[in-house]
Amino acid sequence: MKISNANISFNENGTPVASTFDDVYFSNDSGIKETQYVFIDSNKLNERWLASTESSFHIGETGFGTGLNLLVAAQQFQAFREKHPTSPLTKLYFLSTEKFPLSKADLIKALSLWPELSDFSQDLISVYPIPLPGMHRIHLFNGLVVLDLWLGDATDGFTQTHSHLNGRIDAWFLDGFAPSKNDSMWQIALFTQLKRLSREDASFATFTAAGVVKRGLRDAGFAVHKQKGFGRKREMLVGNLSIENASRLISRQAPIYHRHTPTLSLADKKKEHVSIVGGGIAAAICAYKLIQAGKKVSLYCADTHLAQGASGNEQGGFYPQLNAEAGIASQIHAHSFLYARRFYDQLISEGNSFKHQWCGVLQLCFNENVTSRYQAMIRNQTWPQSLVTWLEPKQASTIANVDIPYSSLYLPLGGWLSPPDLVRACVQAASDGDFELHLDHRLIEIFSREDGQSSKLVFNQSETNSNKVIDADIVILACGAESHLLKELNLPFRMTRGQVERIPTNAQLSKLDTVLCHKGYMTPANDAHHAMGSTYVKNDLDTAYRDSEGILNLNMHKLALSKATWSSELELNKDYDNAAENDILKSEYSDENLKGRAAIRCSLPDHLPAVGCFPEVEVQKRELHELYKAKAESYYPIPSVKPDIYLLTGLGSRGLTTAPLMAEILVSQICGQPLPLDNNLLNALNPNRFLVRDLIRRR
Repeated sequence: MKISNANISFNENGTPVASTFDDVYFSNDSGIKETQYVFIDSNKLNERWLASTESSFHIGETGFGTGLNLLVAAQQFQAFREKHPTSPLTKLYFLSTEKFPLSKADLIKALSLWPELSDFSQDLISVYPIPLPGMHRIHLFNGLVVLDLWLGDATDGFTQTHSHLNGRIDAWFLDGFAPSKNDSMWQIALFTQLKRLSREDASFATFTAAGVVKRGLRDAGFAVHKQKGFGRKREMLVGNLSIENASRLISRQAPIYHRHTPTLSLADKKKEHVSIVGGGIAAAICAYKLIQAGKKVSLYCADTHLAQGASGNEQGGFYPQLNAEAGIASQIHAHSFLYARRFYDQLISEGNSFKHQWCGVLQLCFNENVTSRYQAMIRNQTWPQSLVTWLEPKQASTIANVDIPYSSLYLPLGGWLSPPDLVRACVQAASDGDFELHLDHRLIEIFSREDGQSSKLVFNQSETNSNKVIDADIVILACGAESHLLKELNLPFRMTRGQVERIPTNAQLSKLDTVLCHKGYMTPANDAHHAMGSTYVKNDLDTAYRDSEGILNLNMHKLALSKATWSSELELNKDYDNAAENDILKSEYSDENLKGRAAIRCSLPDHLPAVGCFPEVEVQKRELHELYKAKAESYYPIPSVKPDIYLLTGLGSRGLTTAPLMAEILVSQICGQPLPLDNNLLNALNPNRFLVRDLIRRR
């Protein structure tokens, strides 16, 4: 569904008015006081925060609008934290929906009415998402608040919102335009989903006392009461989900794709120790996020240095894989890209440093088939213009600062960054917490947990040629190209060798100001060299540099860029001995690798990562053997997994784009917190999805 921005005007009081619904976004008298009375006080938030023994509190909202309710709640929560610094309650989660989001310009104008909220407003404005349908996870106010903003229909959003078995929402802000003006939202299906997502004794408050809302909430199982409304409004509704009705909740998760949280008892939660196996982007980002979540983390890298696999290329292009139709894979890549850009910007703002350029990416129409696909994407308006737009050759040339005689797609939020730099930055940031790095630890065996015991990991250390066994409460396998060695996993991994060239710049090429993509890609200069790639050789696990593939890469680029006069001057790096005088490069590359390097990409047939629990494949075959009968979801059991062993693998060549959001999913799952994508997309990432498909097809 395409998202349209709200059509609004501002009345004589400066209050935004939705032209479509002929209704104001907040009270003309005082929007802040209205939010305080209707939602903060009527849900008794400050009293509940003070009494809470949980680490997080969760608010759900039916209409994001200007974000005023979020900002007031965040300000109140910050004040609570300052007054009660020893409270276990440290984070506020805010789930909201918006079918017609304000444009950024309108948002800025609307929030300018509230200078007392300016610090919070500016943070929201800086990360306000583009109008891409679906769930956007946004970290706000120095990690104090996590916003999950669904752009689209509220009922659709809540229907697709993931919930753990104990529910998700502690308090509801039932906002939005009046039922008399927006009756399409206030429907039975919406109230049913409010109940599904509610935790035991969840409260609600709403500005309206309309009968349709009162009846809908009561029929869904909420106790409903009237109280005096705000300002000139005579009445409003408040209430909660009774314990009796909470015990009769509808199914919160599809059993087949159940997202397991750790099996450790609540008494053991404080001493959870997460062991991560891997040394690349996915492993490093997981380590950083787990440290932020307050966990103890050990990272085990097979090599004597980090980022020696596919995460070791000097430069990597950063852009999403988009198609003319917004299928599951394209949606995941689009949301991953936007989340990753916010994540990288946040890392930088916190003082972490890695080489990068947000210089945009041009995807060139270098042949007729590509041109036809790109034109269809633009014609169908599949993606927001702020994500991707069409450029004629003259416009593309201006952005690239070199002659680009091709029409192109332009992705202004993309660019390039250095994967090994990023890995080091994340590990360094993780080192501020309870973190240990263990190099030269190659995993050779896993003994999964038996009742009451930890999992055991067996590592080989090449320096001593000895094995080492460690106990692990929770395990994350982010092994990259070595994932295919996990035979018991039985996933259809595709192993592909890719060689990237490190070519010298020249007078023309040094002017290049953006990443160019065609059949391969080329980056702007870094240390007087450009990254130019890449080959794709299936089922070849050799990582030695090959001159023959260098020539293949060079010829591919010259052919695709044949209309650009400067392409004839492209050449491979032959003078690599002199380049080795650079001390930084000496420490990172062998003389041979100064020409370029090859690495192995690990991907899956649907071009999506595998994120979630390690499935007990043979047991699941028995548990789900009747899937082909297509019975109701509740008929099937929750499939068995290896206790507390999780996977993050299959990122292929898209790790820079997908790793941050995939790590966020996994860390949120391990911590028992809300997951940042809708169920359709989460199911498409579940490691057991190939087994499920085979069982449905009776293979």
